[in-house]
Amino acid sequence: MTLYDSYGRPLLNLRVIVTDECNYRCVFCHIEGEPLNSPIPPGLARSYGYLSVEDYSVVAEASKRVGIRKIKFTGGEPLLREELPEIIRVFDERGFDDLSLTTNGFFLDRKSLVLRESGLDRLNVSLHTLRPTVYKLITGVNAFGKVLKGLEAALNEGFRQVKINAVIMKGLNDGEVPELIEFASKKGAVLQLIELHPVGMARDIFEKYYLPLEEIEKYLESRASRVEVRRDLHNRPIYVMDNGVRVEVVRPYNNWRFCLGCTRIRISPRGELFPCLNWFGERPSIHRYMNGARSMEEKVDAVVRAIKDVNKLRRPFYKPPSSHDVV
Repeated sequence: MTLYDSYGRPLLNLRVIVTDECNYRCVFCHIEGEPLNSPIPPGLARSYGYLSVEDYSVVAEASKRVGIRKIKFTGGEPLLREELPEIIRVFDERGFDDLSLTTNGFFLDRKSLVLRESGLDRLNVSLHTLRPTVYKLITGVNAFGKVLKGLEAALNEGFRQVKINAVIMKGLNDGEVPELIEFASKKGAVLQLIELHPVGMARDIFEKYYLPLEEIEKYLESRASRVEVRRDLHNRPIYVMDNGVRVEVVRPYNNWRFCLGCTRIRISPRGELFPCLNWFGERPSIHRYMNGARSMEEKVDAVVRAIKDVNKLRRPFYKPPSSHDVV
């Protein structure tokens, strides 16, 4: 069974935000769509009613029943969540096609092994620059060397894939793309270039640092041996470079093709479901749906209903100018 929204887009991906806490202060942080006026101070997670491991087992079973195939764990910084290995395991037990996680890499030097043993398939590690001073400017943390150490640890653990995430910003790191490609080649990693998006903290710096990625894509195309498209997620182009590196380009801003290829929903650490990073409307809470449910089966049925209801809210944030433009 696969759910489709009113635009014919399948629901295949669930983004699981396991914590709001983060040890970084990145200038572009989109806070996974969380309201800017309600930050969660470090160390106060418990008082905000985070989902338990048992709750996640219900979410995992319900997600599997509605045809969700891929799970992405994120935050905040997900490695700050103490129960993360247990949370990953309850999803791994359901046999999803893909379990991945996005991290700033700060804790990877000592946590890569437990992530792999928990059933995680892939890792996205944020590394926006190869210059330590620029790294500190972007992230607010002097941890470039520590992240490189963590990246090496992850590469040695046998994950199906390790992907390097780089948000490209005008005047900061836009000239480093060739170097990042060569770095990814040496490490055997995939490189993902991400366009700055005016969501969360990035609203304040968007005008200063936004760089459309068209010119960078022209450079990638000039070096690519072939170009692929990820039809299962945002219609993202993937450039297979002359040195073998796969470079995936994420262009969310003012891009209706990106929106028409969206196949995901999100769940907050407190159990709120929402259909889009740009969503500011109703957020169905799985707690409300599970209210009164006693058995595991009743809870799963309740969360299935919640997922179906949030799927009805899914719609492209950016829409094509007219139907004949859709290709």
